[in-house]
Amino acid sequence: MNQTQPDDPGQKPDTTTEPTKERTVEIPSHEQELARLREERDQLEQQLQRQLADAANVRRRQRQEMDDQKKRVIEGLTQELLPALDSFAMALAAFDGGTADAKSLVDGVRMTKVLLCGALERHGLQEIKADGQVFDPLRHEAVAVEPTTQVPEGQVVRVLQTGYQIADRVVRHARVVVAGPQPKS
Repeated sequence: MNQTQPDDPGQKPDTTTEPTKERTVEIPSHEQELARLREERDQLEQQLQRQLADAANVRRRQRQEMDDQKKRVIEGLTQELLPALDSFAMALAAFDGGTADAKSLVDGVRMTKVLLCGALERHGLQEIKADGQVFDPLRHEAVAVEPTTQVPEGQVVRVLQTGYQIADRVVRHARVVVAGPQPKS
């Protein structure tokens, strides 16, 4: 019997009987649980495979875009360098044909150098200043040390090969001879 106490002391207790309803939980069999877990595993495996395929596609697209961008940059630089190449060809043809003297050939090579340097500078290439500068191992490569009284020790005496940089990144170090200790008298 289900009896409850009344909230109000003047009220009579409820004496009606109500059958108690118990919740029944159905426990799946081992086979059902195993089948459910297998299905869940298969779904997760398919989801993982889709994610891996998506990631591979993203990497492939990025690689393709980088390759395309690299080709466009090279094409642009090549178009700017072609006039310098044409100038070399014209200068050599004029010299080989006997219509140009040595001075004309040298002038043509100088003009070609100006074209070439201009094209590379427009793409950010800068010459590393070294002659007369204090030796900087981040921008210079010392190939020899020369004792001298002409300049202070550690200063660049001669540039053997010009160095270049793009922005702050060194493309090629300047190869230099550095002043060493003063010769002893």
